[in-house]
Amino acid sequence: MAKENLAQGGPDGRGVLLHLAYGEALARERAMLASADGSPGLTWNLWQTEPCIVVPRSHVNRSGFEAAVATSAARGWPVHTRDTGGGAVVQGDGVVNLSMVFSIGAALRDRIGTSYRILCEPVMTMLRHRGIHGTYRAIPGTMCDGIYNIVVGNRKLAGTAQRWRSLGRERPGEHAVLAHLAMFASLDHVAAAEAINALYADMGVEAGIEASSHINWAEIDTPAGWPAVGGVAVAMAQELDNACRALRLGEMLEQGIRSQKV
Repeated sequence: MAKENLAQGGPDGRGVLLHLAYGEALARERAMLASADGSPGLTWNLWQTEPCIVVPRSHVNRSGFEAAVATSAARGWPVHTRDTGGGAVVQGDGVVNLSMVFSIGAALRDRIGTSYRILCEPVMTMLRHRGIHGTYRAIPGTMCDGIYNIVVGNRKLAGTAQRWRSLGRERPGEHAVLAHLAMFASLDHVAAAEAINALYADMGVEAGIEASSHINWAEIDTPAGWPAVGGVAVAMAQELDNACRALRLGEMLEQGIRSQKV
């Protein structure tokens, strides 16, 4: 059973979907992970931020990074850093983020895979309800490509990441997990690809991001009666919130343990 939904009643009155400055969103994720104590259940936030590009902190050490960031900001795409790895991603009103925290025990050996499946299950549930088969795999030409992309029709719908924190010597092998996904609601993928490719080009790197390798939720389901601007994201976030509340975390963790036994 889920703990209190931290995103309940966003400050802009749009229900579960919060609008946060990126620095505040990052601070909330860090606080969620720091406060996890191994209790059963999960907490989550659903949020959006201003149009920007987010890169892993390791990019700061790349040659030409500071100049590339300044040029990107002048083009209207400020750059922020995050705690997880991977590559650059675009944020904005066309993207909905799900930040989720839960704890895993020492008996779970496929901890990374199980944690990603828990994170992605709300989205997979939404797809199944529409008779759509979602998969996990890498898709060349996508932002921050990874094997746990959520993919529909050979196009990337959402990207994923996770961070762990040990629960201490008193609980050996147990960890708190911060799992995050960024799901495309109605993103302008042409503009996003151009922005990321230009940022990397200014650092002397060929990114090869292709707009056609991505898919928006608006191409899967456009809710009737919602306003054209922001409506898809708001409706999608509400459904994601309901799916998080229905997530059977304990069963998924137990299944992960049983499936590894010989």
